[in-house]
Amino acid sequence: MSTPESSTSTPSPASPRRWLGLRPVALLELLLFFGVALGLDGWLGAGLRFEGVQPHPFWIPVLLLAIQYGTNEGVLAALVASAALRLGNMPDAGIGQDLYDHLFTLTREPILWLVAAVLFGELRMRQLREREDLRAGLATARQEAEAIARSYRALKSVKESLETRVAGQLRTVFTLYQAAKSIDHLDEGEVMLGIADLVRTVMKPEKFSLFLLNNDVLESVTNEGWDDETDSYARWFDSGTPLFQTVIARQRQLCVNRADDERVLAGEGVMAGPLISADTGEVLGMVKIESLGFTDLSVNTVENFRILCEWIGTAMAKARQYRTASEQRVFTDEALYSSSYIGRQAEFLALLGRRMGFETTAITIRPSGLSRLSVAQRADLAAAIGEAVRGSLRDTDLACDFGHQGTSFGVVLAGTPLEGAKQVEAKLERAVRQALPAGLSTIPIGFVTRRIDPPAPAAGQDAAGQKLGEGVG
Repeated sequence: MSTPESSTSTPSPASPRRWLGLRPVALLELLLFFGVALGLDGWLGAGLRFEGVQPHPFWIPVLLLAIQYGTNEGVLAALVASAALRLGNMPDAGIGQDLYDHLFTLTREPILWLVAAVLFGELRMRQLREREDLRAGLATARQEAEAIARSYRALKSVKESLETRVAGQLRTVFTLYQAAKSIDHLDEGEVMLGIADLVRTVMKPEKFSLFLLNNDVLESVTNEGWDDETDSYARWFDSGTPLFQTVIARQRQLCVNRADDERVLAGEGVMAGPLISADTGEVLGMVKIESLGFTDLSVNTVENFRILCEWIGTAMAKARQYRTASEQRVFTDEALYSSSYIGRQAEFLALLGRRMGFETTAITIRPSGLSRLSVAQRADLAAAIGEAVRGSLRDTDLACDFGHQGTSFGVVLAGTPLEGAKQVEAKLERAVRQALPAGLSTIPIGFVTRRIDPPAPAAGQDAAGQKLGEGVG
């Protein structure tokens, strides 16, 4: 006999195949058994279908099929066993038997087979139903477990994504702070260098450019990500172009997701915004984003771009104001005269000397190897040189910073010929060497002495100061 398979009241893809409600394997087993049993009875027995044998062999298929497959197969086995027993094998009634005794003798075993088939078949069916309920419960439990596992994995993925996002935001905040520090300077050059880092940090563009306003023309000063072979973006916009009129004249930000702005941009980029100083309202230029990731363009991006343009514009305006103020001041941070002031004084002294008959000379002091020094060392060096220069001057001498951020100093000697200036140079060199800190005593310092000639009539106001700065060479 084969191994029992599950039986369910409702067929499912996992249920065994049935024919007329019966398993084909049960029919095959039934046919094989009775084929063998009847063959043995006809070959070895008397052909009476095992009449008188107790227990009767036909109990075997009835009990096995009822116990193994259930009521339907058990009843079928009982019917087949009854037919195999009585078809063509109806014994005559005995002399002492009445009709009822004879009928009882004929139907006793078939009735017992049917009763046993129904009894054991229903017990088997109850067991199968309980097993199916357990299997259904197990399947439901597995589905719930899988759902819980999927939910856990999804929750874990969301948690990791949030952790990554939070960590990324922390890194972004730190990076943004570092980028913001890069434009938090008073020198225009340092601000210009920090703008690219700030734009990359805030906007994450693939291509962008910086334009500065020069009279009535926007000129490109920085472009990043451009491919000279494939990109044909304009490098300047005059006052007659729609982009200039909208961004500079009307001070309006453009974004390609608006139809009107897309026509104004005309394929020149995704976003464009004016660089406006929040303090003065001055328009200094334009930042233009030529290429940006699709997912990076959002409402927050547009607002961040507006703030970025205002941020850059304010920083550049402050740097320009500082430059203008530095050009007009008399003293530098080291208590020396500024280059613009000393330039005007040197020009005046040269012209006065030509009229009065005396010479004006200048001594330039320039240390070397400053790129290898730290910021603190450079400050110490500038302070030491300034202190030595001030301590060695005569009442008529003028000490100045030539405007190179502590990298070049000088002394203007009024009424001193070139030979006398050479002696002052030697004195200054000894004083500077003595004033240097111990860690900077070996740094190379150049001293150059030359005569200051009167400027040409068309020379600018700071021509003499520029000549002083060019004295080292």
